[in-house]
Amino acid sequence: MHTYPYWRNPNVLWKKSSILAAKPFTVVECGKPQKGASESDHFHTAIAPVLTLSQLFGVFPLQSVLNRAPESMTFRTVSVTCVVSAISIFGGYTMLLLSLVRLGRDLNAINVAEPIFFGICATSLVIFWQLAKQWQAIAVAWSRTERTFVRYKSNLKGKSVLYAALLLMALAEHLLFVANNVSYMLKEIDYCNWTIPDPAKFFFAKTFTTTFHTFAYSLPIAIYNEYIIISMTFVWNFIDLFIMLISIGIAARFDQLRDRVFDRINSWTPTTEHFWEQIRIQYVALCELAASINRAISKLVYVSYANDTYYIVLQIMNANQEQPSVVNKVYFWYSFAYLLLRTFLMFWYSAQVEHTSHGMCRLIQLVPTAEYCDELQRLQMYTKCGASLNGMGVFSVSRRIVLTLTGTIITYELVLLSYREGSSDQHSTTISSKNRSPSSAMDSLNNALRPVFVVYQLMGTFPVGGILQRSSVGLRFRWLSVQFLFS
Repeated sequence: MHTYPYWRNPNVLWKKSSILAAKPFTVVECGKPQKGASESDHFHTAIAPVLTLSQLFGVFPLQSVLNRAPESMTFRTVSVTCVVSAISIFGGYTMLLLSLVRLGRDLNAINVAEPIFFGICATSLVIFWQLAKQWQAIAVAWSRTERTFVRYKSNLKGKSVLYAALLLMALAEHLLFVANNVSYMLKEIDYCNWTIPDPAKFFFAKTFTTTFHTFAYSLPIAIYNEYIIISMTFVWNFIDLFIMLISIGIAARFDQLRDRVFDRINSWTPTTEHFWEQIRIQYVALCELAASINRAISKLVYVSYANDTYYIVLQIMNANQEQPSVVNKVYFWYSFAYLLLRTFLMFWYSAQVEHTSHGMCRLIQLVPTAEYCDELQRLQMYTKCGASLNGMGVFSVSRRIVLTLTGTIITYELVLLSYREGSSDQHSTTISSKNRSPSSAMDSLNNALRPVFVVYQLMGTFPVGGILQRSSVGLRFRWLSVQFLFS
């Protein structure tokens, strides 16, 4: 057990300090509270509708989620939500095994995406099940920490609208996925000149080939498969969205604390040691909260980053394949764009925890020397460490990790390009090396790396015009260009 000096022990400070010992939903004033702040700014209240919706798909089997008092939340193994979650977990792992049985020795880098998808989603459901057991303690601790912040409006409930927007985009992606499958089926029917007496049976049999490769066709099994697909798709999106909402909730409180210090410094009001004691205690409480939450969700962070990186690489590998129809093209590029958007937002918001926790350290440098005191020095010591999320201790989430993952993706593309070029040279019998155009190698490189460069330009990097052209001759750098303005 760790022992701390009196001024560093957060538990002693919590019990004996007049600041954190105030009644719930009150604060020791350091400024005028903003109008419009309400109990809906509590994180557990703002996120409750999101968790309730997720329970329809087997995620977060917790009772009394909508109750405003976090102490009333309970986890019961024998409950409707747990039964729904168990059905989804069983279905996900069953689909994983059936897909491995169907593929057998034909497993390759392309079709392995199916078992990986079901494996990741089913495992995520198990992690959410474990998290639901701890959520009451987390929500209670979060509520107690927030009681010194709730009178300062943070608009957490308004920021959760982001979840609704991304969820609608995920729904649109799933509908396009169904339309994409129907398009392939219609082409197959037209090419083979088939007569389909039972369209529903034909659709389910083709859509759930993995299941009906092992079992005989049955409508109840088909309906159960449809629910599992929708549940797994929801979980696949919900992992990123949940991490984003958690990060927004933590970062918002660090921003509030920083804004209070910034307003005090800009008002030219002399700061006292008591003021810095308040800020330090609240900052330590936030760091402790962030650390406890990180211990609970670090597995989800790890799974989320690995999942997004894998599917971005897979989509880049499929980017050069020709799509037979307009529906197929719309589905592929929409799903790719949505994946990039969701991944970028998850990276950005999860990195905000680390960024906002260090914001106080930069702000302390503006404090006049005459007002420097022991409490300010202690606060500065804590702010240099800050707080951040991490993936099971393997990596810490910061803005630098975006560049690291992008570099990994580019390395993969270069290796893939080298493999394709080598394979093409071995099997080519019609074109000799002497007759090849000097720019053909550059064109191949440009075509292979085009999706990566587009992602770079969306983030303000590599401002080269004409990157979407097939030929490398059209590549130009211009000062007056959209790409340069983004950069």
